[in-house]
Amino acid sequence: MRASWWDKTLFYNYSFIIKPVRIWPLTLMNMLKQELDEFRRTPDGKVIQGAAHICRVLNHKNRNSVIIKAVCVLRKISNQFDSIACCGASGLLVVPQIAELLEKNIVLIRKKGDKCYSDFPMEGVTPFRYVIIDDLICSGSTIKHIKYTINEDSPRARCVGSYFYLPEECAYNEKNSKLFERDFGMVLLNPLAVRT
Repeated sequence: MRASWWDKTLFYNYSFIIKPVRIWPLTLMNMLKQELDEFRRTPDGKVIQGAAHICRVLNHKNRNSVIIKAVCVLRKISNQFDSIACCGASGLLVVPQIAELLEKNIVLIRKKGDKCYSDFPMEGVTPFRYVIIDDLICSGSTIKHIKYTINEDSPRARCVGSYFYLPEECAYNEKNSKLFERDFGMVLLNPLAVRT
């Protein structure tokens, strides 16, 4: 099929549109007149790249703040649970330190379809009563997956509640914590979270 006069004209006049142009993240930020989020900047001035929820805990200062807040909240009920369950990289960045400070066991739940060296969907000490720690909650699929996986291995284990260390990103907060209890059958352990 031969190109028409119109097709040739469009191609030659607008060929600059289809040329690939690589825009670096900082250049894009400057083009949009946005400031770089403070949690993305390291003390030596480097930029942490990635999703915002991961970058917040990759920043040492923010991660330490998250851990201290979690320990302060969970210490009040530390006699009610023996383990802390988490799933994914963001949980593994904070849960070991929180568990160590509270002297609790760690239960690692593999994500669905996660390819790894282990065939175990759950690793760690079998919990009796546990708390789930995650970065945020939107659909609740991670929480449901953690509860299901633990229940498969240990049907008598009971989830005491869930703590989310990025409460400003959560779909549930103090106004709808009763909905969280209804939807997931557990307590929201940081009900003072206010969505911004």
